[in-house]
Amino acid sequence: MNVIGYPFTLLDYQQDCFLIKSKADLTSTVTDQIREAIKSCSQNDYSIIYLNAKDAVDVDLSGINEVINSHYTLQQHSKKLVFVYKRNSEVEKWVETTGLNKFIETAIVN
Repeated sequence: MNVIGYPFTLLDYQQDCFLIKSKADLTSTVTDQIREAIKSCSQNDYSIIYLNAKDAVDVDLSGINEVINSHYTLQQHSKKLVFVYKRNSEVEKWVETTGLNKFIETAIVN
């Protein structure tokens, strides 16, 4: 399985959050796994779900579309998606090209 998930806590946030991380690239090869993880998160008690793509080297339109789909799926359940990616990466290029950060909360790491 290329997608893992686990709960975690933030120091300045009272509730637990959930992290979904792709161990592979953000391409069509993992979209089904991400979709299943998001579906599961939409039915649990976590209000903020982080989708971590900071280790992704290869990205395609299917992967970016799955991020958008994840955002809207969680939004229908009053949950928030935070998309995490690395500065100066292929993911950042896609975020800039698509304007993803204008409607999905993002977190950039070095």
